[in-house]
Amino acid sequence: MTKIAKPIRKEVVIKRRLVGIVAVLIIGIASIAWGGNHIPENHPKPLGFLSVKGNKIVNAEGDKVILRGFEYSCFNIIRKREYDAIKSKGNDPNKINKELAEYFFSKDDISQVSNMGANVVRVNMRLWQMEDKPYSYSQISLGLLDEVIEKWGKNGVYVILVLGEAGQNVLVHNKTYGNILWTNKKFQDRVVSLWGVLAKRYKDNPYIAGYDIINEPSAPNKKALHSFYEKAIHEIRENDKRHILFIERNVLPRKFKNVSFGGTYNDDNIALSFHFYKPHRFTHQGVGKRRTGQKYPGVYDNVYWDKKQIGKYFDEVLASDEVRGKPLYVGEFSASFWYGKQQALKWVTDVLDVLNSRGIHYSFFQYKTAMPKTFGYYSPTPKTEKSLIKLKRKKKKKKRMSLSAQDKALLHTVNFEIVPGLHDILQAGFSK
Repeated sequence: MTKIAKPIRKEVVIKRRLVGIVAVLIIGIASIAWGGNHIPENHPKPLGFLSVKGNKIVNAEGDKVILRGFEYSCFNIIRKREYDAIKSKGNDPNKINKELAEYFFSKDDISQVSNMGANVVRVNMRLWQMEDKPYSYSQISLGLLDEVIEKWGKNGVYVILVLGEAGQNVLVHNKTYGNILWTNKKFQDRVVSLWGVLAKRYKDNPYIAGYDIINEPSAPNKKALHSFYEKAIHEIRENDKRHILFIERNVLPRKFKNVSFGGTYNDDNIALSFHFYKPHRFTHQGVGKRRTGQKYPGVYDNVYWDKKQIGKYFDEVLASDEVRGKPLYVGEFSASFWYGKQQALKWVTDVLDVLNSRGIHYSFFQYKTAMPKTFGYYSPTPKTEKSLIKLKRKKKKKKRMSLSAQDKALLHTVNFEIVPGLHDILQAGFSK
């Protein structure tokens, strides 16, 4: 018998339409709250503690984990010059830094990083940002660091905390203290003490992959490097037994060939790390006053650098006495895209292939850069760059005027652009 459908009452139709509209509004509001991107279909699996097992990094279940991602200065936005100028006027520069961080780092960025397949960000800290004065620490900075770690971790991305600008070298970005960490005991004690505070604060936080104790150290000899690391390791382990410690190689291996990582350490939960920018004349062209027009592949210092040579270099590192049998993490690698162009993209592709094929952990330098336009996945658009230069000149002329909301909005990622072709290269590398 054929059933005759009952007519749908008018109020039922209206009710169904209202339900549909409400559903669309809810989805739209949720999408906006996520920064305009789609809502992830699957909530990321909760992160657990990582540890070192032989030459591998493993999770709590013992499964191998390869860390791949970005360096991202989402925590320290203000440079030392601006920091000092703000402080001289009686204002708290860490408060201003926190306000700027909300513009420089958003849910859009978290979504972008995680959707590319990255699972780690390397977050740089600075001693002068963490200290109000020796052995007294900024609660604003610590609170901001808590927020940064929480935001990444809840979205399935590990954080590696790394300490920079702490008197460890004489590179251009570390002029604040000079290279005094290795000879000034009182200063060294301050650096070690900070790690004790951080270790105690984050000892139970699974969102942290580990602690990179000092960025690009430049110790005068092996003994000085080893002594500092021993003190820092002891202080951290007094407060935190669980997190991985990343030990970086001396940044001047050619001058101090016997330094390297400083020797061996009585700790099983250690990974070794260094940064890769070879050949330096190619990757750093246009940085500062360095000559442009460098080629890749090409001959540098009588060595022909191509993918084969990059592979040979890393094979020698992995076979060295200090590294053999331990995890290796390349904390930074990148090239000057605005001068190297397609050849820089070729260099990145070759480096990624070499690192992935050898199971080496890494983070690309860097996710987002303001000025100058050299390294970075994101760089300012021409319009944004022009506005930032204009703003910088106005600030200098008016002796560090305060920033308006419109000025701060220039830091939103929407005002930046991706190096053409780089997204696909990195995403393919992260996913392998």
